[in-house]
Amino acid sequence: MTVDLSPVQEYYKDKTIFITGASGFMGKVLLEKLLYSCHSLKEVIIICRPKRGKAPETRLEEMFKLPIFQRIKDERPEMLKKVTIYQGDVTFDQLGLSGESLKHVTESTNIVFHMAATLKLEGNLRDAIDMNLLGTRRALNVAKEMKQLEAFVHLSTAFCNCDQEVMYEKVYEFPHKPEDLMRLAEWMDVKTLDAITPDLLKPHPNTYTYSKRLAELLVRDHYESMPVIIARPSIVSPSAYEPVPGWVDNLNGPTGLMVGAGKGVIRSMLIDTRHLSEVIPVDYAINGLCVIPYQIAKMTVRPVEVPVYNITCADHRKMQWGEVIEMSKEIGYRYPMEAGLWYPDGCITTNKLHHNINVLLFHWLPAYFIDFILLLLGQKRFMIRVQNRISVGLEVLQFFTMRAWFFKSDAYSSLWDMLNEADRKNFNMDMDPEETVPMYIESCVQGGRQYLMKESPDSLPRARLQLKLMYILDRVCKTVIVGSLCYWTYGLVARLLGIRFGAQLRGSRREASDLVFISTLISPAAYEPLPGWVDNLNGPTGLMIGCGKGVIRSVLVNQKNKAEVIPVDYAINGLIVIPYEFNKQAKRPANVPVYNVTNADHRKMTMGTVVEMSKRINKQIPFNAGLWYPDPCVTTNHYYHNFNVALFHWLPAYFLDFLMLILGQKRFMLRVQEKISTGLGVLQFFTLNAWCFRSDNYASLWSKLNEEDKAIFNMNMNTKDTEEEYMIECAKGARKFILKEKEEDIPRARVHMNIQWVVDIVCKTLIVGLFFYYLLKWTGVLALF
Repeated sequence: MTVDLSPVQEYYKDKTIFITGASGFMGKVLLEKLLYSCHSLKEVIIICRPKRGKAPETRLEEMFKLPIFQRIKDERPEMLKKVTIYQGDVTFDQLGLSGESLKHVTESTNIVFHMAATLKLEGNLRDAIDMNLLGTRRALNVAKEMKQLEAFVHLSTAFCNCDQEVMYEKVYEFPHKPEDLMRLAEWMDVKTLDAITPDLLKPHPNTYTYSKRLAELLVRDHYESMPVIIARPSIVSPSAYEPVPGWVDNLNGPTGLMVGAGKGVIRSMLIDTRHLSEVIPVDYAINGLCVIPYQIAKMTVRPVEVPVYNITCADHRKMQWGEVIEMSKEIGYRYPMEAGLWYPDGCITTNKLHHNINVLLFHWLPAYFIDFILLLLGQKRFMIRVQNRISVGLEVLQFFTMRAWFFKSDAYSSLWDMLNEADRKNFNMDMDPEETVPMYIESCVQGGRQYLMKESPDSLPRARLQLKLMYILDRVCKTVIVGSLCYWTYGLVARLLGIRFGAQLRGSRREASDLVFISTLISPAAYEPLPGWVDNLNGPTGLMIGCGKGVIRSVLVNQKNKAEVIPVDYAINGLIVIPYEFNKQAKRPANVPVYNVTNADHRKMTMGTVVEMSKRINKQIPFNAGLWYPDPCVTTNHYYHNFNVALFHWLPAYFLDFLMLILGQKRFMLRVQEKISTGLGVLQFFTLNAWCFRSDNYASLWSKLNEEDKAIFNMNMNTKDTEEEYMIECAKGARKFILKEKEEDIPRARVHMNIQWVVDIVCKTLIVGLFFYYLLKWTGVLALF
């Protein structure tokens, strides 16, 4: 049966096409397009190297199973038999071909599409030269032997001449010669080459654009003797129409950003939203490549200069990055990705400091936290490795997203103008389609879900539910974090700047002639001169205020041991009475008199009782503007205590000082934390050990006094006032005499504490909830629901 062929199809009739890089993103689409639309061709020869133990033939079979080849299998299955595959590699001489395979290629080929290249923008220079420059020379050498060669199409990039303000469709000169760089890469070791690479690359941002520019010069130099052509696509995006809308199979360029941001992994990007986006759908680029040899063949006069095609989108179709991002967000919320790391609402900025802070807080910190959890669970860690790749990718991409690009694409535009209606239908490059940009972005988002993430459209309802939950979680966390920061900052600036924590506990020791007076820990006054009087943060008073302010979050205390404290007025009264009793004695004692000024055994409480009583009283009489809700951890485990100190003492201190640095304020939290750390280190000796004192001499002072002196010098260990009443006076005294907080502020302080309690509970619930959520997700249990 005779089939009417369009002019372009007629051109490809009985032609043999040779393709390098057919296993790549654009290579697959080109192969499919040639087989489907140029069905009268004779043969397509591709080269492919073995990969991961799979032979080239096996890789081709797997390629044909992809969705993009489905329409060929449905409508023209016989075309798949026209594909010949040879084992080859552009990094080998003669492209790895030899014998019959090389002979077949050189005797049969009419058109060459040289697309093989390394796309690693951050790759080292030797690999880039070997693949992109030497690989091009090897392809040209094989093409020279082709007896029927009509066109050699070299795929470059529109960004290879980044030093030009406007990039026209011509080859630009460059000081470096391709031959010199190829010789340099051959004899120089990798370490030395890497050292000089930054100087060689200027003004290029990476080895990819640099090596591609040199390859263009190499191709141009062969124009006199060969029918070479240069095609420069801009950033290639998912297909608009064919082989299927939204087709994409890699994370390069905008697709990687879309998926990374959609999954909540990328939280910050450097993009100037005012500049125009430079992207071209892959099917538009491939249709242009297919038509280029046809146009060159129709020319009656050979061009003076090597033909160059800037394959870019028409100017009137280009949108600002800001519009594209907002549109992508809106569509991404309608078609969300499954099981994202966080709600997709990343920050777009041109401020590098802002971006770097975001990357530190929202990229690296979560990555280390997640890998730490995986380590504890005995699972394979991956987030830091992923974050490394994202970091390198973002750094490379920012060169393209932070500057304006201007391309002249008259030659590419002329391809569409010369086509008749039949070829326009077969090789669509229409820059005025009925479909809108939002419709295209919607197909890209759906293609990313389906072809990259392998997420079925049936999973959309569940993904939308997950997105709503993530939104709530994101907003709650932001509210809590911002509220907590404001509250902490207010409390710190208002109250904590004046606090001084005792760096060393000093036991009071007095010597009077032949007398020795030894006291335990001195606590605030019980009765005189004023109940609760105290003027320093040494000992238990410092602990009480530090814990009550939420600054001290962990203390080493053995709660079973007895608390060894004595009110300051009891100690002073004893001190005054001692000389009187000493001088009353008729005979001088043989040994120096010693008085252990301690509390009576029946009045001593356990540390645990004191801790619980203090917490209870602190809720009744809280301090103003605390750092956090006062609920410290009391333990005897040194490892647990050190972990808490690192997490709840030092981490907030570094964070708050970092904020102070950014805000241009005086930093103080690290200094305060150092004093607290020293004080806790000293106190733990006294709070972890049991102490037993015999205080008969001190007790005898009270029993020997008459009633008049007992009223004046009170040391009564059987007072009617309870320990709780005394601790209430201590709390009031700390507020009044140390912190200078008024009694009428107590109601407001209680409101502050209630707010802190809510924040504390919410944060703990979120942390525990997130832990179990990710645990269930990573273990696969969540997928069952």
